[in-house]
Amino acid sequence: MLEIDEDDILTGSPRSKFFDTIFNANRNLVEDILEQNLERYAAMEHILKECFGDGAEKMIRELPYKNQDAIEEGKNDLFIKIVGEILSMHE
Repeated sequence: MLEIDEDDILTGSPRSKFFDTIFNANRNLVEDILEQNLERYAAMEHILKECFGDGAEKMIRELPYKNQDAIEEGKNDLFIKIVGEILSMHE
């Protein structure tokens, strides 16, 4: 069972909370949630390739350098979203 220390939940970065959660939650649950998110990622990648062709990969590689703050914020949002999914399913 996943133990949550209420004092600890407010400390640490979204990234560290993500890894703490996936390494301590039920493995089958984590696998399901991660697979759902990877399926979504694959679908978005497919859409980008359909819309931008061969230029999609170049855009994906360059964007983090052009919009570092937005990409970092997006990553943190995803870390928080996935942790929320795992914790809500774990109850």
